[in-house]
Amino acid sequence: MKPTRIFLVRHGEVKGPKGVLYSQNDVPLSEKGLKQSKELVEVFLQLPLAAVYTSDLTRARLPGEMLCQQKNIPHLIKKKLREINFGAWAGKSFSELLEIPEFRERLKDPAKIKPPQGETLEELLSRGLSVIKEATERFEGQNVVFFIHGGLIRVLILYALGSSLSNFFRLQIDYAGINLIDFYPDGPVVRLMNGKIGLNLKMFLNESFI
Repeated sequence: MKPTRIFLVRHGEVKGPKGVLYSQNDVPLSEKGLKQSKELVEVFLQLPLAAVYTSDLTRARLPGEMLCQQKNIPHLIKKKLREINFGAWAGKSFSELLEIPEFRERLKDPAKIKPPQGETLEELLSRGLSVIKEATERFEGQNVVFFIHGGLIRVLILYALGSSLSNFFRLQIDYAGINLIDFYPDGPVVRLMNGKIGLNLKMFLNESFI
């Protein structure tokens, strides 16, 4: 059976200081991030696509809007696709957070520690998978692009690999990084991780390399 092919794409670089947990704050894209967004749109214009899903945050929504306007395909905006909710830690710099004992504990095992007024990785994964389920049912056997956030992409890849969420920090997802998971009825298969703009994605439209 032909899989539902879901491209998980992290938004471009954001405007603001580096080393800050922006979480669900609606920060804009930097000039570089806008350029990356336009380049990503050019990449995906070359592929047959059924739909685009994005979070409602500007940094992820914008490339989805640009692509769907040119491709004339559905753009589904989902609050469930937001970045992880860091609660009271949102907006703080990494150096500030290192002063908090609970945050330092979370670095050792991110799956066990819930940020104050925030959410766990399990909760993040649950809401992300609910949208994945919708996409695989509605666009079965087709290609779908998700413009979303680094934390959500990490937990979805770990889920697809059957790996513990405690391995969250073992994955690096770059700005504008392209990831691909094939969703079959009997389980997901990771086809690409952290691909760069310029990669020929058409080669991934084959059933399998094996």
